[in-house]
Amino acid sequence: MPLPPIDPTDIDALLTRVLELSVPMHAAIEPFDEPGARYVLRGQPGVAFFQRDSGDTIAHVSGSPSPALMAPLDDLRARHLRAVGSEADVDNSHLPALLLMCCYLADPASSERLGLHDVARQRAAQVIALEEEEGQHDPELEPLDAALRAWVPLAAEHIDGLDEDDTWPAILELRFKSDRYTRHVPWEGAQGETARVPHSH
Repeated sequence: MPLPPIDPTDIDALLTRVLELSVPMHAAIEPFDEPGARYVLRGQPGVAFFQRDSGDTIAHVSGSPSPALMAPLDDLRARHLRAVGSEADVDNSHLPALLLMCCYLADPASSERLGLHDVARQRAAQVIALEEEEGQHDPELEPLDAALRAWVPLAAEHIDGLDEDDTWPAILELRFKSDRYTRHVPWEGAQGETARVPHSH
């Protein structure tokens, strides 16, 4: 069922919409739930949208989110984890990347600028966690497939003895198949989990 439209200039409404998108997809990143962990963002995240044409060409648009997004993103992490029923000491290394992609999905201007809007509304998406090496290459897309990818540099504050420069990227991707389950299963997790993610017109 579609979500009602929101005023994208209303920050509270926009952040609530991000959670309405991210919470149903938590099952896909639940294997990364980690009691006693604390991950902090350390560096500039990045987002890219890839789309393959009917031949062999993969075009992509990439960029970095506004630094102003980082403060509410941290608050959204806590709100998301409460909404999915996680214990107070649980953190998830891939949650910032999921929330970041949902920020782009929720904001009509960002979504349309990337060319993501129509793809996300009409297609299935598979949630995929990538290793660092995989994240350095374009996704392997079939003709007319598309993918939204987020890289978020993290430091593990809960691990003693790490230097301040010890960071690693958590990389998450939403891959949109052009013709798979589109009418029946809008979103599919990496392990086959599915969740209906509502969208606004």
